[in-house]
Amino acid sequence: MSQTGGHADFRDNKDLPVNPTDPLTYWEKYYVVMVADGVPEVTKRSREILRHGAMQIKITSGGGVSSLYDPLDVFEYTMDEIRAVVEVAENWNTYVLSHVMNDKGVRKSAEAGVKSIEHGFFASEETLKLMKEKGAWLSPQPLLFEDFNFTDPIQLKKLKQETDAVDELYPKAKKIGVNIGFGTDQLFNPAAAANQGALLARLGKWFTPYEVLKIATSENARLLELAGPRHPYQEGPLGVVKEGAYADLLLVDGNPLEDLDLVANPEENFAIIMKDGKIYKNML
Repeated sequence: MSQTGGHADFRDNKDLPVNPTDPLTYWEKYYVVMVADGVPEVTKRSREILRHGAMQIKITSGGGVSSLYDPLDVFEYTMDEIRAVVEVAENWNTYVLSHVMNDKGVRKSAEAGVKSIEHGFFASEETLKLMKEKGAWLSPQPLLFEDFNFTDPIQLKKLKQETDAVDELYPKAKKIGVNIGFGTDQLFNPAAAANQGALLARLGKWFTPYEVLKIATSENARLLELAGPRHPYQEGPLGVVKEGAYADLLLVDGNPLEDLDLVANPEENFAIIMKDGKIYKNML
C-alpha cells in the first residue's frame, strides 16, 4: 500500500487525476498494490487487505528504485497514517512491514510501530539501535548493480546508490545486533527464483556460514511468527527440526557450514528437497 506518488503508485501521469467512475487501476483491482491517502482511507484499505486474507500489511514509507516518481530520500506517509495502519494490523494480531531505504523513513517507521523494514540500506547506526530497542527487524538484500536490467536513467542512478550502500549496512547491523531476516526482492520473474541460493551465499561476505543459514531458517521463522494467528503454518512450529514441526528440509551433498557456496547451486548440490513433508526432488 502506497501514498499517492509513493513507491507502489505505478499509475501513469495521464491517469491522474483519478477517474471517479473507474478509480482503480489494473494493479489495484488484482491486489498487487493499493494507493491510499489520509488516515480514514489507509485504515479502510488496511482492513480490506486483511479481509482478502493477507498475512501482514506492507506499506511503502520511502522512495524506491523501480518507481519513477519518488526519489530515494523521500519519506512517505505521515506518522498518523503509519500509526493507523499499525493499529489495524495489531487489532488483527499481526504486524506491518515497510519498504523504505532512507534513514529518516526507517527511523520514523520504527517509531510508528512498523516491525519489519524491507531494505533499509541507508539506516544509520542510531536508527539501527532504535530498531533493536523496539524489537524491529531489518530485511535487506545483498544486491549487486548487475542483478537488474533497468534502462531508465533515473532508475539506474537510484540503483547505483542502493547497491553502493549494501556493503556498509550489513556490518553495521551485525555489530549492533538488530534482528536480520533474509529476502531477495526478486519479483515478477520466475527465473529469478533460481538465484535465491546465490543471493543467500553472498551473505558469507559479512557472516559465518552458520550465521547465514540461521538467518535464512530459524530467524526467518521468528519473523514470520510475528503474524501470530495470521501466518499460514499453524499446525506446527517453524524453524526447527523436530517431530511435529513443518518438514521443509534440504539434504545437501556436502557441508554448507564449511562451504556456503554449496547453496548457490541447488541443481547440483541439493540431493533432497522436501516441502511440508512432500519430497519434490530425490537424487538418492
